[in-house]
Amino acid sequence: MIALPFASSVPVARRQLLARRGRTLAGVIGIAVALLLVLTLKAIFAGMEERLTGFIEGTRADVLVAQEGVRTIHMTESALPGATVAAVARVPGVASAEGIVYKGAFVETGPNGKSGVVGLVGGGPVPDLVAGRLPAAGEIVLDRVLADTLGVEVGDTVEVLGTPLRVSGEVNGTAGITGSYAFVARSTIESMLQTPDVVSYVLVRAQPGVDGGELARRINRDVVGVSASTRAEFADSERRVVGDMSTDLVRAMILVGFVIGVAVAGLVAYSQTLAQLHDYGVLRALGLSARRALALVVAQIGALVLGGFVVALGLAALLVAVLPALSPTLVLSIRAGDVGQAAFVAGSVALAAALIPVVRVVRVEPASVFRGTA
Repeated sequence: MIALPFASSVPVARRQLLARRGRTLAGVIGIAVALLLVLTLKAIFAGMEERLTGFIEGTRADVLVAQEGVRTIHMTESALPGATVAAVARVPGVASAEGIVYKGAFVETGPNGKSGVVGLVGGGPVPDLVAGRLPAAGEIVLDRVLADTLGVEVGDTVEVLGTPLRVSGEVNGTAGITGSYAFVARSTIESMLQTPDVVSYVLVRAQPGVDGGELARRINRDVVGVSASTRAEFADSERRVVGDMSTDLVRAMILVGFVIGVAVAGLVAYSQTLAQLHDYGVLRALGLSARRALALVVAQIGALVLGGFVVALGLAALLVAVLPALSPTLVLSIRAGDVGQAAFVAGSVALAAALIPVVRVVRVEPASVFRGTA
C-alpha cells in the first residue's frame, strides 16, 4: 500500500477542527477561562507588590536603614534613636541622611463617617503630589483614591489617631487593596505618638560614585543596632511579604486552572476523537500510520490550547486596562515571568489532555472502516 503525503498536501487537523466549529470554540473558551484564572490572580498579586513598594521606590534613597533585623515596612516595627540619623550621616560616602517615622493608622471623617487604612509617614519625600501642597504642622496629604472614598477635599479636616488634621494635598499611585499611604510633617507625627527624637527608618543618599551596596555594608559596620539595605533589597523584602501571603493561594489556583484546562481540553479531544474514529479508520486504510494519526490528535489539542492561551492573554490585558477604572485600588500588572508560567501551564495542559484520546486512536485498525465499527 502506498502512503499518502497527508501532512504536505491536506491540512487534516485544521479541517477536523473546523468541521465542528461549535465544539472547537467551546473548547478554546473553556481552556481560556482556566488560563485566565491563573493570569489574573498572578496579575493581582503583582499589582499589590507594585503598590506596596511604590513608596520605597519613590523615596529615591540609595540605602534604607532600619532597626537591626528589620528589612520591611509592613508587618514589622522599627524604632531608632534620633541620634542614629547623625551617626549614619557621618559614615564615609553618605551625601544625606533623613529620618522618617512610620505608623499604621486609620483616617476617619468623624464619629459616624467613613474610614480608611493608611501607612502614615512623617518626614521624607511626598511622591507624585497632584493637588494642594506639602503638609505643614497639623496637616496631612492623602492619596486621591482615599480622599474620593472618604468624600474629602483639600481644606477639609480628617481625624488620625485621635488628632484632627487638615488635608493640604493629594497624591496619586499609593492606593492598593490593603490600603494607601498618607503623609504628614515629622513634627506632627511625633506629637501624635508622643515619641520625640525617635525615627522608624533613615533614608540615605550616596555621594556620586559610591555604590549603594558598598554604602550599606559601611553603615552596618560603623553604626550599632541597625540593618542597612539597598533600595532594591528593601523592595524585594517587601515583595516577599506579599509572596508569603499569596504563595499557597496562587499554587492552589494554578492547580485549579490546570485541572480545569486538562478536563476541558481532554473532554473536547476525546469527544472529537470518538466522533472521528471512522475518519481515522479511513485515513489508516489510505496509508496513514498510527504515529501520524497520533500526531493529528496532538496537533488538534495543541491548536485548542494555543487558541485558549491567546484568548486568555488578550482578556487579561483587557482586565489590566479596565479594572483600575472600575476600582482604583485594584491594580493589575502582567509580568513576563507570569506569562511564561501560564504558557508552561498551557503546554502541560496540552500534553496531559493529549494522553486521553491516544489509546483509542492507537487501537483504530484500517479494517474497521470496512466492518462499519471502530
